[in-house]
Amino acid sequence: MTAIYDAYKPLRNYLRQCALEATLVDMWQLSQHVTNPAVMSAPARAGERPYSLSGQLFPWDLPAIAREVLLHAQQRGGTKRLNSLAAVRTVVNSLRDTGNEGSKLRLIGQDDVFNELLRISHHQFPWQQGNIYTSLVRHLKTFGAPSVAPILEKRTGLTVKEFFFLGFALGGHLLRRFDINSAQDYSEFGISKAQATAFFSRLSMSIDDLRPLLAAQPVDATWDYGWNPLEATPLLALDPEHSNRLYCPVPDLLLRRFSTGLYYDLVKVSGFGNAFGTAFEGYVGEVLAVAYQDGPATVLKEAPYRVGRDTHHGPDWIVCDAGGNLVVECKTKRLTHAARQAGDVALRAEVDKIAEAVVQNYKNIREAQQGFSSWKPNGHPIVPLVITFEDWFFIGPLLHGLLEQSVRSQLPDAGLDAQLIETMPYAVMSSREFELCIGAVRERGIAKFFQGKREGEYLQWMWPEYLRQEYGGLKPINFDKAFEADWRKIFPEGAMPKDGL
Repeated sequence: MTAIYDAYKPLRNYLRQCALEATLVDMWQLSQHVTNPAVMSAPARAGERPYSLSGQLFPWDLPAIAREVLLHAQQRGGTKRLNSLAAVRTVVNSLRDTGNEGSKLRLIGQDDVFNELLRISHHQFPWQQGNIYTSLVRHLKTFGAPSVAPILEKRTGLTVKEFFFLGFALGGHLLRRFDINSAQDYSEFGISKAQATAFFSRLSMSIDDLRPLLAAQPVDATWDYGWNPLEATPLLALDPEHSNRLYCPVPDLLLRRFSTGLYYDLVKVSGFGNAFGTAFEGYVGEVLAVAYQDGPATVLKEAPYRVGRDTHHGPDWIVCDAGGNLVVECKTKRLTHAARQAGDVALRAEVDKIAEAVVQNYKNIREAQQGFSSWKPNGHPIVPLVITFEDWFFIGPLLHGLLEQSVRSQLPDAGLDAQLIETMPYAVMSSREFELCIGAVRERGIAKFFQGKREGEYLQWMWPEYLRQEYGGLKPINFDKAFEADWRKIFPEGAMPKDGL
């Protein structure tokens, strides 16, 4: 471990000389600069020339740097900060060197290379998806569904409207300020002091409580991708006498916390799993309704049907166009943090659950072919599609191979022919990918679009890359505009954000 610790020491040693509060302000400015350099310059000392961090500092670096600032910078005293190119380079270079040494400890054989690709994709890709607004609205609609909204309100003490109003409002505020006053009065918006306190208590932590959690992360092979407590509490209180003053060094973490992170507030609540599944199924139906509101396909919702003495519910959605049928199964299962980082054993267990959904979809199709369901297959090609709520980033041979192995092993146990994978190939994509691709599916047809993805090297590409390569001239459907009414429920007179908040 000596090499990785030696690489880490310049980062630690520099930050130990920094003043915590001032350096957190610099972190906020760095975050805004990396997100939108045309609007926000990098932090610089008075009188110094502006500098560029293009190609040197990336959005996914920011949570790791903020973590180290909070762990090492001085609460009192300190003469340095991150307000010069030299200072930022010192930190970034050490960050890179530590990461490189960590990868050497992880990379032993070929399988480790594929595991590393998975780690990198989950570490970097979520920060490369541009406008976060569509993701926020997706979460707003899903958590605001009738099946989920009462659970959220009971758990958090806020309605969906109140919870997302506070989140959106703080996101906008953090474009201009590095800190937040949690004692601000929100009563004119119908939010009581007790409700606001409950909201901020979920998203914030004092520096004294946070530091032991940060210190628990060892400087070893897990250092790059270990759990970062800032993902759960992106707001920090530095002064116990003014605990209402909260700092947010990486504003994007706040936006993610009140959207994707909300799942973890509710996941252990009784009944949430089924409620969330129902809500997501309904959301996918709304996406299909927008995509095919004026044709050229029929969107069907399967009705329950009987197979012997049992009631079966069939697929969630069926789309039939002139040349193909898309049979959709919606799943809210997420790839766990442990599976993303640990590799094969934990990963296989998670992939098995997606394979179960694929096999279930095959069973639904077989029952339709046997005449049990209300949908009658028309002889056109059938594409079994599993849509996941969050991204799994199926890229490269590792995940694709594990999923195919699992599906092949489960098909015989379900009484199905393992050759279905060849005769009726399945597909898996996330809701984000589905929203991007459904416009091309509509324009080019179900069979053509999905057949093309199975050809040559496209098989191991992610869906957005395939879409750009083969359908780059087609504009995706504007779901931001389609779901504008949902934004208006939160901010009746507020402008819809175009690129972030």
